[in-house]
Amino acid sequence: MVHIILSNQSQNSLKMKKTVLLLVVLFTGISIFQSCKKSSDTEAADQALMTAEDISAHEDYTEQTDLDVDIALEERGGGESCPTITFAQPEDTWPNTITIDYGTACTRPDGRVLSGKIVINQTAAIRTPGAVRTITHDAFYIDGIHVEGTRTWTNNGLNASGLWSYTKTATDMKLTFEDGTFVTWNKTRTSTLIEGGGTYTHWDDVWSSTGTATGVNRAGEAFSATITEPLIKKATCRWISSGVLEVTVGERSHSLDFGDGTCDRFGKITLANGNTFTIRLRR
Repeated sequence: MVHIILSNQSQNSLKMKKTVLLLVVLFTGISIFQSCKKSSDTEAADQALMTAEDISAHEDYTEQTDLDVDIALEERGGGESCPTITFAQPEDTWPNTITIDYGTACTRPDGRVLSGKIVINQTAAIRTPGAVRTITHDAFYIDGIHVEGTRTWTNNGLNASGLWSYTKTATDMKLTFEDGTFVTWNKTRTSTLIEGGGTYTHWDDVWSSTGTATGVNRAGEAFSATITEPLIKKATCRWISSGVLEVTVGERSHSLDFGDGTCDRFGKITLANGNTFTIRLRR
């Protein structure tokens, strides 16, 4: 049997090599972990941004189109050159079917360009307790986005504070963007008319809404959203001016804050890790 005896110098050299190897493995592991963490954080941020844009798009569509419908029905278009409004029965006869026809391009006062038709079936004047308004779409586009699906309003009457309350639902809604991507959703809201309920014009209306929604974003990922602070929409403001949504996409959650009441197009996303960033809402 041959015994190999290493000198102290050789032994120290071997130990040094092992130490260096362990450090390399350790730092490589840390680097891979940090890289994966960075990738995960970036993916979460991208996912949150896309979903926030999708949600803000359908919130924008819903709130602004509700105002357009109110003006079309109650103020007969508000004195604008378009859209064309047709009643199946004489005006103020209920139930009735009303068609709002925006033609091939109708530019609204806030700069939005609408085309196609919105069709409303309504059982009674909308400020009648129990009245139901059902909204569908016929080749309807808003700023080039194709809108499909059904929405309903149900008048719940005056609440304990003497304000008009409505249950608003959206069923099988779909927005298809110009690049072919699309977002779908269903939602149920309780919307309260907190200002403007006592006047003829709708331009002084302010709505406060709570509720939940589920859907699929443009990447094909399912999301859910719950309003944790009421969403406030003023008729005179192009965007929702305040309120918070808690959004879950897969296993990740984030919040979407629409602001402090200032009429602007900015919102803030807060990720689960506390990171925040500002987004621009739709035009």
